[in-house]
Amino acid sequence: MVLFTDTWLSPAAPHAEVVLPSRVTAPSPYDSLVPTLAVLETVVAGVITALGDDARSRMQHGEDIARRAGLY
Repeated sequence: MVLFTDTWLSPAAPHAEVVLPSRVTAPSPYDSLVPTLAVLETVVAGVITALGDDARSRMQHGEDIARRAGLY
């Protein structure tokens, strides 16, 4: 399991094989998910690139379904 979390670490951290914490500093009263999402998107892009055309096609298929369903 790969865990994407903040610097305070999720309770799931001890169970993860890989923990990728992101530093969160924001002037707002709540923590921003932007740094963690940036790490997540970078990892997903790297995995898709490493896996090649089949992975790219599968991701595109999922996006097409989401678009038709009005999810974005």
